[in-house]
Amino acid sequence: MSEDGGPPVRVHVHFAVSGTFPLRVADLCFTDAGVSVLEYALVTPLHGLLRRSPSAHAAAFADVYRADGLAGAREFADVEHRVPYADVETVRLYDGGAFGREKIVVDADGRSFAYRVHAPVDLDALARALSALGRRRGFAVERRSGLGFSPRESLARFLRSA
Repeated sequence: MSEDGGPPVRVHVHFAVSGTFPLRVADLCFTDAGVSVLEYALVTPLHGLLRRSPSAHAAAFADVYRADGLAGAREFADVEHRVPYADVETVRLYDGGAFGREKIVVDADGRSFAYRVHAPVDLDALARALSALGRRRGFAVERRSGLGFSPRESLARFLRSA
């Protein structure tokens, strides 16, 4: 147990942003119980970019996380997606290619949670930590080159959600 009574966070990916409109700023916390995707800001041209930058939202989230742990982060978040490891099939990590940002995708039970990582990240260390956790919890970790964007997959995901 962590000091706040919840499951300890084993791997934390800070300041990630979805690639679909409206953009959602999120952190991903890999705990002993599963993956918590904590979305804490929506970024649109009128709400977010003009009022407060995504990095300011991420800094505020980090302050709450440092002070109050996962319990405080869950309260701070607008939306939490809890994904048990039994549902997680694969975690894919993309290096962003020559021009893009790193990306993390959690494929779980027919859904994908995909985010570009805007915080500095050591992708090798992240891959090692997630691989070790994946061996214990039963999910695969794949490391890939490139942007991690497929127009066909993006359209299919859009049509499923419509």
